[in-house]
Amino acid sequence: MMMKLHSEHISQRLLISMIIIIVSLLFISIPLIVNSYQSYKRAERALIEISVLRNVAELTNNISRERAPANQVMSSTPEKRAEYIQELKRYRANVDQQIEETAQLLKRNGFIPHAYHLSHQLQASLKEGRDAVDAYAATPQSSRSSAQLDHAIQKMFAAWDSSQYVLKHVMLDSVGKDSRAATYYSVIFVLSDLRDQAGRVASNIMAAITFGEKIPAENLANSLQNQRQAYYLWDLVHTILPEAHKVPEYTALHNRLKTEFLDQGIPIVKQLMEQSLQGEAYSLTGTQLTEVVVNKFSTVVDLQNYLLDYSLTLAKKDYFKAQLKLVLTLVVALISLMAAIFIMVYARSKVFIPLIQARSQILRLAAYDDEAQGRQNSDKVTLLEAIQKLKQRLEQRDILELQLRNIANTDVLTGVSNRLALEEYIKYLEHRPEKLTKTGLIIVDVDKFKHINDTYGHVVGDQAIKCIADTLKAHVRASDLVVRYGGDEFLVLIEQIEFTEALYLADKLRSHIVNQEFFIPELNDYIQVSVSAGVAVGAASWSSLLKKADKHLFRAKARGRNAVAGD
Repeated sequence: MMMKLHSEHISQRLLISMIIIIVSLLFISIPLIVNSYQSYKRAERALIEISVLRNVAELTNNISRERAPANQVMSSTPEKRAEYIQELKRYRANVDQQIEETAQLLKRNGFIPHAYHLSHQLQASLKEGRDAVDAYAATPQSSRSSAQLDHAIQKMFAAWDSSQYVLKHVMLDSVGKDSRAATYYSVIFVLSDLRDQAGRVASNIMAAITFGEKIPAENLANSLQNQRQAYYLWDLVHTILPEAHKVPEYTALHNRLKTEFLDQGIPIVKQLMEQSLQGEAYSLTGTQLTEVVVNKFSTVVDLQNYLLDYSLTLAKKDYFKAQLKLVLTLVVALISLMAAIFIMVYARSKVFIPLIQARSQILRLAAYDDEAQGRQNSDKVTLLEAIQKLKQRLEQRDILELQLRNIANTDVLTGVSNRLALEEYIKYLEHRPEKLTKTGLIIVDVDKFKHINDTYGHVVGDQAIKCIADTLKAHVRASDLVVRYGGDEFLVLIEQIEFTEALYLADKLRSHIVNQEFFIPELNDYIQVSVSAGVAVGAASWSSLLKKADKHLFRAKARGRNAVAGD
């Protein structure tokens, strides 16, 4: 009887051991399944977000494009005004419908604050712009003025600014920023800005052209700044896009943008500006200017649409890949579990039970019961070792993810922060607006950098950029943020600083750079470069701070370069 009870006890312990093995298998499989599921949900979210981003980008472009039919209405002759008004109404109806559809899309996918902004702030701003356009169109021809027309145009600018706000924050709030498709987020945002800057190049002089008046100095300056920004943004697109993604189709669209808009469209505006400065009659009317220039903008939209389509394709591929991985993980885990259960049941009935029965016979003769206990302890030790190894692998993965994140936030060439790090810092500042009042911004731009590249080559140009970055890092505090903003442009952000201190720091940085000879191994010689800097301290928003600093940089450049400017 005792032998029977003892055998039953061993059988129970064997069953417990089998359960432990199955649980251990589940313990290994479940994290893999959970990880695959999380990857699948991230890929699904990235696909949703790029689709939302595409809708918002298209809406932003359409709001910017609404200025074209609006300008046609305001600058048209009485004979064509009715036709243009009908065209404008149809366009507005399409934009309104798109706003409603985009707001619903944002709500469905968790971007509720942005949907609210779209339905309220954007529509309110758009209504103000449209009311200004309609008020001007309703004014008798004899009572109109260029100032009233320019006011209506400026009001339409504000509507685009509101839509661009939604686009930016949809990008910043996306959880799929680490996906492959997110590579194009910044490029799409820059192209959206480029499309609007392209429109403003002509819109800023539209009023004076329509009335045949001399273009005001402020409008000339704004148009020139828009032109400079358009060239800069075009170059920035090519700079921030990784080389691996510059496929022939992208390159063709990028070059076409330069040819049709930068090389052909902007010279038309420059000619009109020159005619104004010389006191000559304009070669185009306001309506003709709109018709000629608006076709040039399509190249910007074509490039943006290509990148949106391409990023959407990548997101779909990642989604289906993650879906397949999840299914395979579930299938493999289920098969492994069923196989383990089958093997254990089979082993118990065909191997272990006969062994227990044989052991019982031996125990009747030897009365020895220590072997099974020792074996159980051995199994426990092996399981603990496997758990420890898994824990180590998870820790290694966390370290690798941290390293990859640091790499993503760092400019490869210079080792300073990149635009992604800047966007995260801007998001931090926008949640703490009180810090902006004491935040200093220095924009540092290399003088005649194109001459360096053309004279010595891009390799030497890259070396010069790296040397300048090293100089900037060496002469600012560790808490200050140095960002490579563009090809030859850097940002230095300093918290808790007075304007005089910021201006002194900017001049010190300029002096260190211009007084330093940089050794270029490729030349086996030294070269000397200079920089110009714009300084601003404190603003209501990041965009205002950047605009102030950029304005001062423009002033510094106008002084003859190698200069620092600020208020």
